[in-house]
Amino acid sequence: MDEYQPTVRPPEQGGQQQGTQGYYGGGTPPGGGYTPPTPPPTKRSRRARSSGGGGKAFLKLVAAGIVGALIVLLVMPAVFGVNPWDVVRGKVRNQGTLPIQANSAKQVNNVVSTTQGATDVSSIAKNVTPSIVNVGVKSQSQSSNPFYPTQQQEGTGSGVIYSADGYIITNNHVVEGATDITVTLASGTEMKAKVIGTDPENDIAVIKIDKTGLPALPAGNSDNLVVGELVVAVGSPLGFEQTVTAGIISALHRNVAADSQNGQATSVLTDLIQTDAPINPGNSGGALCDGNSKLIGINALIASQSGGSEGIGFAIPVDTAKAVADALIAGKSVSHPYIGVQGQSISSDIATQYNLPVTEGAYITNVVTGSPAQKAGLKTGDIIVAANGQPVKTIDDLIAAVRKTPVGGQIAVTYYEGNSKKTVNVTVQEEPKNLGEATPGSTG
Repeated sequence: MDEYQPTVRPPEQGGQQQGTQGYYGGGTPPGGGYTPPTPPPTKRSRRARSSGGGGKAFLKLVAAGIVGALIVLLVMPAVFGVNPWDVVRGKVRNQGTLPIQANSAKQVNNVVSTTQGATDVSSIAKNVTPSIVNVGVKSQSQSSNPFYPTQQQEGTGSGVIYSADGYIITNNHVVEGATDITVTLASGTEMKAKVIGTDPENDIAVIKIDKTGLPALPAGNSDNLVVGELVVAVGSPLGFEQTVTAGIISALHRNVAADSQNGQATSVLTDLIQTDAPINPGNSGGALCDGNSKLIGINALIASQSGGSEGIGFAIPVDTAKAVADALIAGKSVSHPYIGVQGQSISSDIATQYNLPVTEGAYITNVVTGSPAQKAGLKTGDIIVAANGQPVKTIDDLIAAVRKTPVGGQIAVTYYEGNSKKTVNVTVQEEPKNLGEATPGSTG
């Protein structure tokens, strides 16, 4: 099975269950410290006790006490922004020990927490977990050992029940190259599964088990998402099945290059949902859900330096996953818009070194013969800086723009030919079947 690894890696592989090491904090140091002697009692003044005018002194003490009480009652509430008369009438009695705490609590009620607030995560978990499965895979890999030319590998991922009659959505990289697939339901039932179809370019696969009456997870709408919205991820991170984590949507419309095990980029995933909900190896293919327990994404990638969760995970939008799954189930080809260029992103250093007219854009390194790009007049060395009026800062931006354009539609490409800026309309076509796997920097 071909697995993704960092820089941005798909969290498909499970791991051994590991314990955690705890440490106790410090206590009282050994050997008591120096204790100073108790000072002698202060000698009271006989003059104060025995001198005359005791009645006047008592009245002064009473007056001072009344003044102090008025200061506490009237001045201190005003310091905290509360009308002193409201304190007298008891209007702030039930709002906390300090008025500022009451105001803070009032503001927090309007914020969606990752655990409580507008939505309780426990209710989402209860609704979602029955629809999430563990996907265990076995595959054969080539070995340099002449006595054992092939070795069996095992991995684990997750899946989402898409229909009651046994269709399950997962990632392509979870089941790619698998010779045996076992699905474990939330109930603990294990069943063999078969691959219905895969789409490496969108990293979506559909597998099926021979069972009906399954709890399919309702799909939401990934077009209506907002940054900061509560989300819940469910899957089998590190082999721990039915694990629920919560967070927010950190960003939308991310374009990320997915790397294979040998470090060679094989595809670019576009329009991804970024989340800080903890996602680890084994979460791949699992669900990312909204506060209404609706499926909004299929977890696919993590950006990590350690190999584990660092709060930067990515999910394929459910609208994309559904379109691909429906085509695969129907036995149809998945549409892949294509214009036929390859390229690389420009940096300020590259622009300075080669005296380029811009410091950002997609530099065309190759134009496929007979492609829409060639027919429109694009050539090697041109620098694309905009598509349909939107800036193109990297080659990934260009790929995303092409994929959003339906086959047969046109995309307005603004580019530099030398120092001359031009715009041309390119008609998007279906990607030819003989292109094989996408290559780094390819739009199709």
